[in-house]
Amino acid sequence: MGKIFGTDGIRCIVNTEPLTAETTLKISKTVGYLLKSNSKMNARVIICKDTRLSGYLYEPLITAGFISMGMEVILVGPLPTPAVPHLMRTLRADIGVMITASHNTYEYNGIKFFNIDGFKISSKLEKEVENIVLNKKKYSKILNTTSISGKAVRLEDASGRYSEFLKSTLNKKIKTKKLKIVLDCGNGATYDIAPNIFWELGHNVVSINNRPDGKNINYNCGAVNVASLCKKVVEEKADIGFAFDGDGDRLIVVDDKGNEIDGDKIIALFAKYLIIGKKIASKFPVVTTVMSNLGLENFLLKDLGIKLKRSPVGDINVIEEMKKNKSFLGGEQSGHIILSDFSKTGDGILAALKITEIMSIIKKSSSSIFDLYVNLPQIKVNISYKKISEKTKKNIKDLNKKNRRDKKIRVLIRLSGTEPLIRLLVEGQDLKIVQQKAKNLELEIRNIIGQ
Repeated sequence: MGKIFGTDGIRCIVNTEPLTAETTLKISKTVGYLLKSNSKMNARVIICKDTRLSGYLYEPLITAGFISMGMEVILVGPLPTPAVPHLMRTLRADIGVMITASHNTYEYNGIKFFNIDGFKISSKLEKEVENIVLNKKKYSKILNTTSISGKAVRLEDASGRYSEFLKSTLNKKIKTKKLKIVLDCGNGATYDIAPNIFWELGHNVVSINNRPDGKNINYNCGAVNVASLCKKVVEEKADIGFAFDGDGDRLIVVDDKGNEIDGDKIIALFAKYLIIGKKIASKFPVVTTVMSNLGLENFLLKDLGIKLKRSPVGDINVIEEMKKNKSFLGGEQSGHIILSDFSKTGDGILAALKITEIMSIIKKSSSSIFDLYVNLPQIKVNISYKKISEKTKKNIKDLNKKNRRDKKIRVLIRLSGTEPLIRLLVEGQDLKIVQQKAKNLELEIRNIIGQ
């Protein structure tokens, strides 16, 4: 992690560094300067946001930074993150911006930047931005580099454009099975577009948590907390439930029996029904992160003959590994699902649509189609902290390195790149051993950080 960028763009509590008003303006000016200098196109920017209140603060700041660099800004309002690369392509934009803190609560906000190819900007470019923003002398050189100011316009039909794209990903030869679907929009960016898409396709839609007020985004709802969705699916006797996070790039499923289905199980389903049909599929791996359950890896290899490649946590790392291995399918246990034939980033609505397509083909219940393998016992613990020194970070890394030598049990200890948490994962064949190991390591971590 850098001083400004984390594992998924920039993210922190509103009005704190690096997202104070002053630094935010510096960041957008710097990104505009660097990308414009390398661009042969129109110097056009797409800016999108989720539903959190602080979007009203950051949207004009980021807009002003790009305008000062002589760029044309197109504002599209609240839409899911994956809408950004799509709109960039159709509008021939050079830069895409998503103002969001993803699954975090409203106190947080963040910025994700996309390059001219529609991918999140590289770690190399992130470092270039940091070097300029944090160096007064270097930053002063990009000020007043243009005498021509840009402009900003608002695109009114952005939602319709993205909606039509999503519906176009469905196979027109497959007759859609009409389903009763409960959608948990997490009071985020999918609150309007997701219910409309599924209704337009003829499904019986029940929507919950689709009334954002700027402060209720991800609050005990959506992909981060599916308890209310599980209850609603059972109450409504629905065929399936879909939960999205704040910016709509993640999907968690609830089956007809009220069971939570995570990203690993969704990836397994897609591997079986969407990827295995390709004659060359077995030559290319499925990509997940180090967090994915070993049960998924065993299923892919033993049942489908598909290898699994693991990347560091973060969908940008998954995407880079997918590009390297020419993979069609990748994602995270947390619900980022990347279908590279259709999208360059995780897309919750797209993944949900593809699940309904599979249900139309095989005509089985949602609980049946996800019954593909059994997870190994896996325990995850999040340990919060206020401040942490470089020495403490090193001690945490050393503890992780020491415990990864154990061949009977899998241990992962890491600092979150999006919030002040130390994340602990313990996985193995024996639940009691896993539980004891997790308990011991949690105590050891708390001792290291002085809790």
